[in-house]
Amino acid sequence: MYFVFLVGTAGSGKSLLTSSLEKWLIGSDLSVAVVNLDPGVDSPPYTSDVDIREYVDYGEIMESFGLGPNGALVASLDMAVSQVNDLRDEILETERDYVLVDCPGQMELFAYRNSGPLMVSGLAAGDTAVSLYLLDANISRTPSGYLSCMLLGVSLGIRFGLPQLNILSKSDILMEEEIDEIVQWGEEPYLLEGALDGTAEGIKREYSRYILEMLTNLGSLAGAIPVSAKDMSGFDTVYGELQRVFSGGDNLYE
Repeated sequence: MYFVFLVGTAGSGKSLLTSSLEKWLIGSDLSVAVVNLDPGVDSPPYTSDVDIREYVDYGEIMESFGLGPNGALVASLDMAVSQVNDLRDEILETERDYVLVDCPGQMELFAYRNSGPLMVSGLAAGDTAVSLYLLDANISRTPSGYLSCMLLGVSLGIRFGLPQLNILSKSDILMEEEIDEIVQWGEEPYLLEGALDGTAEGIKREYSRYILEMLTNLGSLAGAIPVSAKDMSGFDTVYGELQRVFSGGDNLYE
């Protein structure tokens, strides 16, 4: 089994991309299992084969413990970690080629508590796994926004310890020249440096320069693949990159 974890900030398009990627893979004669890891979601745009909501009741936890939405999500994930082996067994029973795992939208609550990385490692449990990190196109269209997204991506890679592919999500909302520019920023850091110098001033520009230099020195300024879940553009490139990783390609975080 090949595990693909979809992570990103709230509103970056994880659930819709999960749904569209499932359809694309099935259309390519591959079998797919979809896992929902968000206990607070109401109606995801796909039918999940394995669902964390069958193991924890988000609404009941919120009411019983007098918690707000974020507190209930944290408590739900903490409780679900103890049942990660049951979740994995249910996934294995599907006997599918690919497992798409739609991670919670409140990424900071999932990635920066122990329960998130434990859930990821427990589900994959030694099987080949990769993380698709979604950069929100609305944020990434500016040089400083793109740089901050890339910095966050490095942090997520460290937390989850998985090979990671950067995905420019919702690329259909961008002009073609904007997409080309964002792609070039990842391929040629000096172009991003020039764009930052032209749009940022003062301490913001200084911080941006230091961050860019750090990411460049670490070799972590990997480009983003433009993808649209609406028209399924870019999926062939994503699939090719997944195959590269699954066949033993570079892993920046191991």
